[in-house]
Amino acid sequence: MAWTKNVDPIIKEHLDLQVKEAAKFRNSYLKSKNPASAQIWIAIANISKHIFSLELKIKYLEGVVRDVNDRLLRATEKKPEEILKELEKEARETKKEVRKIKGSLRKTLKKF
Repeated sequence: MAWTKNVDPIIKEHLDLQVKEAAKFRNSYLKSKNPASAQIWIAIANISKHIFSLELKIKYLEGVVRDVNDRLLRATEKKPEEILKELEKEARETKKEVRKIKGSLRKTLKKF
């Protein structure tokens, strides 16, 4: 195809790919009353199929991003004061546990 030599190099690779994909259905479009038109419709169908596949992938990724965003929002919904109270509570509980360990250690050492 001599005319494809004059196509912009940026799209030439894509054009060649579409021609190659449409050629897979050569037997079908040659049986048409207008093979050139049928070949174009086959190329359009191939592109449409590819776009549909990409849209499915995009929707999936959008769902994943939305889910991650929701989880992050839930994790950061707490006010700084609430987070501080939780940290203080954990610190008190840790202190209590340390005291218990120290106390039981003293009792154990007194036995000896």
